[in-house]
Amino acid sequence: MVINGRDPSALATTEGDLRARGIDVVSVAGSMEDDATPSRLVEAAREHFGRIDHLVNTIGGPHFAGSFEVMDKAGLVDTVALNTWPTLALIQAALSGGLAEGGGSVVNISSGAPRKTTPSMVAYAAAKAALNALTRTIAADLGPRGIRVNAVSPGLTKTSGTKGLWEADEGRDAGAKLALGRLTEADDIAAAAAFLLSDDARQITGVLLDVDGGNHLAGGWSPFRAT
Repeated sequence: MVINGRDPSALATTEGDLRARGIDVVSVAGSMEDDATPSRLVEAAREHFGRIDHLVNTIGGPHFAGSFEVMDKAGLVDTVALNTWPTLALIQAALSGGLAEGGGSVVNISSGAPRKTTPSMVAYAAAKAALNALTRTIAADLGPRGIRVNAVSPGLTKTSGTKGLWEADEGRDAGAKLALGRLTEADDIAAAAAFLLSDDARQITGVLLDVDGGNHLAGGWSPFRAT
């Protein structure tokens, strides 16, 4: 396994944890917004393991958060670029590095945001919608080469980056609003990605898999009422 992150210290800790579990892992520090990072990751995989079988893209986030009324061009363009270009660049690099040699699989981490109309997340929702379109189109393009491309769409998930939204009560209130009554955890996303990478999903490509405790089932207003 080759892993990447911007913080060398956190990356080294994660590498140590994985090695303690018996996983052969190499870490490559650097931002995915650096155009050199995708090729460095591919080179590390080829050098240490001789091949590339699977690819998971987790990069994303809002460069701009706020209403469309105060959003400038850079806020929108930079957010779309962050959530699309590093993913596309790494897929391109992996293809040149041999991803298609024996068939392969790609999982992109998207979001349920494109289904929402949260005013402060308009740029992020647009960016993830673009990623979803890329995922489906690339899946169609690479299918004949034996490569599957899918995406996982989380809702609010318990991670270090979202602590402010769930830490006070360990996510009980947010989880209670979901159909399954429990807030999504990082392991739930990882399990879905592992499934989509595996041979158990060998007939699945171009799919956007919601892993959100049923958040996507939330209904809207209707004039009709159950009797």
